Amino acid sequence: MSFYGTVSGKFVNERRFDIITNNMANALTAGYKASRPAFSMMTSDNAMGTGNNELRNTYVGVYDTFTDFSDAPIIESGSTFDCAIDGHGFFVVEGENGNMYTRNGQFTLDSNNRLVTMSGDPVLGNGGPITIDISSAQDKTISIERDGSIFVGKDLIDTLKIVDFDDKQYLRPAGRSLFMNVNGANQEKTAESFSVKQGSYEASNVNIFKEMIDMIHTLRAYECYTKVDQFFSDMYSKLVDLGKF
Repeated sequence: MSFYGTVSGKFVNERRFDIITNNMANALTAGYKASRPAFSMMTSDNAMGTGNNELRNTYVGVYDTFTDFSDAPIIESGSTFDCAIDGHGFFVVEGENGNMYTRNGQFTLDSNNRLVTMSGDPVLGNGGPITIDISSAQDKTISIERDGSIFVGKDLIDTLKIVDFDDKQYLRPAGRSLFMNVNGANQEKTAESFSVKQGSYEASNVNIFKEMIDMIHTLRAYECYTKVDQFFSDMYSKLVDLGKF
């Protein structure tokens, strides 16, 4: 194992540990999607020899993270405004810098009768931010159909805007179970093959037991690399001491 391999091994496992702890911290966060590290073989700029005899130090590095968009369990809450997407797609909410996307359907009404996330972000329908005012309705029953249509009594108010993307890996976590699209060419499109379940929400897709096992393996690997790093440090110190004579 080279010095570069040792240093990169420590860094990789530090980064992996950070990702695991963040996943575990969000194991109970509705709509949260677990992050995973993406690794790549890298080559140092320092080389030994020339031509066909040139040797370079290669090592593994974490160059990015990707999101695990696999489905999570759907939890029945009984809350009128909670919605879960069974199938493909994302709810669309109005962010400060444009549309944001989420699988977290824990919604409520604000003081202006707007349908919002628990953080106060307006939920978008086909007609823009959704407002549900039942004050003048004779039948105040609020129902949300499988296609996202919202009714007060028999009156259609709006339809939840549910979209999907050809490449979800361009959706980057933006906190609070929200995602932002970082590639303008990756345009949102109307979602298909889904049904909305009123009175339910999607839980986190973090498997806490898997994360705990991964954490144990990561800590053991980090300990191993630390010991090798200490060996290189001790060996270097001895070589320096020998050079003094």
